[in-house]
Amino acid sequence: MANWELVGELTVSNSWQLFPNDVISEVFRITTIIQNLDDWNKWKFKSAAYLHFYYADGSTSPAYYIKVNDTPVIRDFAIPAPLLAAGYQIRTPAIIRASRYLPITPNSNFAQWALKLEALI
Repeated sequence: MANWELVGELTVSNSWQLFPNDVISEVFRITTIIQNLDDWNKWKFKSAAYLHFYYADGSTSPAYYIKVNDTPVIRDFAIPAPLLAAGYQIRTPAIIRASRYLPITPNSNFAQWALKLEALI
């Protein structure tokens, strides 16, 4: 029986952040959590995020665009066949803020939100 395993939860920022756990899964549940609804709806810039994966051979995946959603989203991020064949299944996910207001806008001018990443194991 498959289960969701927490990879980590990070507050999105203007710098790349690595999730605390490496993963082998290709199927993920992404939950976005707005930390201050008033900031999000009225006062501060909204944003999305880019998610990508670092592989043990030094390569990286493309950057996947993640927007804020009211409900968790299930996404498939396939491990490229050449990496699978070479045995590079373990990867480290990372996120960074995605916004047209970057790079000149400070982190504090954005509405804060978190991205929770779970892997189907």
